[in-house]
Amino acid sequence: MKNSSLHSHLQRPLSQRLLTLAALPCLALPAVAQVYNPTKGTNTPAATPAAGGGDTTIVRDKKKADSPYGNEVPFIDPTQETISLMGHTFNLGDNRLGGQFESYLADTPNTDAAAQEYRETIDAILKAVSPHTTGVSIRQKLINGFALLPRASSYPGDGRICDSLSNAIYAAMLSKGAISNSKDYIESLEKEKKRIIYNADVLARKQDLTETETSTQGGRQGKGKKTTVEKSAETFELQDMQKRILEIEALKKMHQAKDEVNIVQAKIQYQALLAQLFVQRRFEHVVIGTRFYNLIFRDGDSKMRLKKNSDVAKFFGEGLGVDPTVTGLDSAANEAIRKVQTFVAAFHNHVSHNELHSASRRLTEAFAIGEFLPAVQTVPAGDRRKILEYVRDGHALVKAMDVHDYARAKVLLESLKKQSSDFDSTKAEGAIAAYTRVSDGHVRAAKIALMQGDQEKFQTELKNATQVWPTNPSLVEIDERLDSMLSKGDTAKTLLDDFDRLLSESNYREIFKRQYEFVPVVKDDSERKDAVAQIIKNIHRIDGSIIQAKEFSKIGNDYAAWESLATLREEFPKDPELLRQLEKLSSKVANFTVALTRAKEFETNDLNPQTGSALAWYLEAKGIYPDSKFAQEGIDRLVKRILPEPGDETPITTTE
Repeated sequence: MKNSSLHSHLQRPLSQRLLTLAALPCLALPAVAQVYNPTKGTNTPAATPAAGGGDTTIVRDKKKADSPYGNEVPFIDPTQETISLMGHTFNLGDNRLGGQFESYLADTPNTDAAAQEYRETIDAILKAVSPHTTGVSIRQKLINGFALLPRASSYPGDGRICDSLSNAIYAAMLSKGAISNSKDYIESLEKEKKRIIYNADVLARKQDLTETETSTQGGRQGKGKKTTVEKSAETFELQDMQKRILEIEALKKMHQAKDEVNIVQAKIQYQALLAQLFVQRRFEHVVIGTRFYNLIFRDGDSKMRLKKNSDVAKFFGEGLGVDPTVTGLDSAANEAIRKVQTFVAAFHNHVSHNELHSASRRLTEAFAIGEFLPAVQTVPAGDRRKILEYVRDGHALVKAMDVHDYARAKVLLESLKKQSSDFDSTKAEGAIAAYTRVSDGHVRAAKIALMQGDQEKFQTELKNATQVWPTNPSLVEIDERLDSMLSKGDTAKTLLDDFDRLLSESNYREIFKRQYEFVPVVKDDSERKDAVAQIIKNIHRIDGSIIQAKEFSKIGNDYAAWESLATLREEFPKDPELLRQLEKLSSKVANFTVALTRAKEFETNDLNPQTGSALAWYLEAKGIYPDSKFAQEGIDRLVKRILPEPGDETPITTTE
């Protein structure tokens, strides 16, 4: 399970891989139908499936634009950024990182007295255990540094990580103490062995002397029975001594082997904590931990004992081309700290020149790598506020462009240009100019068709104008003319036009609200009548599911609420109320949706199928929510893939 979880680091964004870089793609639920898809016989185009909303992370797929101008808007959206670290390139883009970054921008700097004292304590620990601190014994360095860890852990921003380090150091020292006691015992065994060997030598010499005397006496007197008995007793005693020597040697070997196992185990446990701290981006703690490591384990062996070909080994070793070491981990942590300081310095330089576009990128990069470092945490509140407003306007511009609200987009574009001297508005201005011109052209054609009485062309042009720019002010003139027609009694025709317009805009909620207006006027049109009936049925079904989900949430089962709505979203991916409810639940079930996302990615990877990792993630999701239908279905699929029934296809070979 752990290996499967770590495998996700290589392909996750930096915020989930480098942090747990908790770098956050989304659960790819297929969007196959809207609230209502008009039949091919109508002129209303089929609604376009939307990207999933409400998940922890959103995959931004570029839409195919009918216009060569496209919808790309150059702004500070972090979803287009990448960072290279240790030979790997990471994508900064995920929804959770964006939310965390905005929360950071809105937060106050950690510059109070407690934060300052904490940073001074961390510096004091680093100095106490530094190899450059002279005139202090290794034992005293350990004592001095260890004594400061509880003080650092008392600061809330430390997250009790210094306590974890204290526990790891204490466990390592206990292991070293046990080994020292074992060495003392081995030394006492060696002394005992030497004593027995000495006694055995004395006894052997005595026996040789006895044999000589016996031989002499036997030759002279022919008597040797009493001497033979004494010789046998001495021979048995000598054999007992030899046996004891062998027993002592076996005990020594056993304790020596045990010591080797204990020291390796102590190193593995300590190194596991260092690796975890690194992927959590606690780089200062990594440096502290590596320095303590070198003071505790003074045998010169700093090789990281990672499972061969595991994801952790690849993370720390692939970019370097050699097996990772504790020293290399220390170097990587120091390099990350240096890089963050460089990014923050560049950020301040950009801000001083009012280059908020570049400044926002540098601060995003610094935050993604070293969120907890002092250089990031002490960025002044005024500078953060500038970036926050710029980021919000940038996101608002993208949303305005997505919904074709070009009037709002123009206002936001001008605001961004005023805020940042390096904001490139060329593409956005070109797109706005192109779409507004196209919409105005359709409006003019619709007016001409209305004057000529060409009802079919009028509806077509009006629909086209609305699709390109729904909030076009020129459409007000069309509305005024239609109001004039209503005053003359053409209410039914106007309602039909409204219905067709709302249908073309996929505004099914508005049709549902006005159902009592539309039902009477479409009763003789089977196609429109069926459309209204289907929309009403679907909205009732969606609202019923939302009510059920709210009841689940009331009893504390947010996972069941989310899963019921997520299932429904496969059919109706653009219903605003459904997406709104999913978004409210997404933060409460983030761990569950991330597990399902990773499982789906591994399961559907055609180039490199990883059934074991996918199964592990589905099991993790089921562990979070045991009644999960999504997790159980995934497990069942993978079990059939691994253990097919007779007649099924050959099981897929995984790379794990």
